[in-house]
Amino acid sequence: LAGYISQVLKNYTDHACDGEYVSLRCPHRTTISIQSSFYGRFVPSHQMCPSRYPHSYAALIKEDVACSVGTSLQKMLDECQDRRSCRFLVNSRLFGADPCPGTGKYLIVWYKCRPNEYKSKAACEDDKLRLSCKKSMVIAIYSAVFGRTQGGSLECPYQSLGMPMI
Repeated sequence: LAGYISQVLKNYTDHACDGEYVSLRCPHRTTISIQSSFYGRFVPSHQMCPSRYPHSYAALIKEDVACSVGTSLQKMLDECQDRRSCRFLVNSRLFGADPCPGTGKYLIVWYKCRPNEYKSKAACEDDKLRLSCKKSMVIAIYSAVFGRTQGGSLECPYQSLGMPMI
């Protein structure tokens, strides 16, 4: 049980260079929950995903290290969210328009493995939240958020602080 819980609560990171496969996998009775994703190049190729072709030093200097694709997170959600495993070939065509042609890119994915069965609780500011479970069960907190989620549903009413609601 302890090994299973540690696998579920763990934060996973995986990466793949252009032309390689990325494989995300979660244990039995859990599914992939994408936390974040990056596709592009942020570090020089001698630090990550070296070019497969010989480059002169001059070509390395011109390498674009401020290159990223804005559709990376949505694509990862489309491909892998709520699945037990997913695997696909990483290449720029997968992510739409190539923001830096000629620069080798890579994908980095941060994900967790969400239990298929879980309970969600919310408490408003200054309220107490009580968590309990049956005798033979263990409480494992998968995630917690304090504040409001952007674009999410409002669990708690706005408190009147003498200011108009916007």
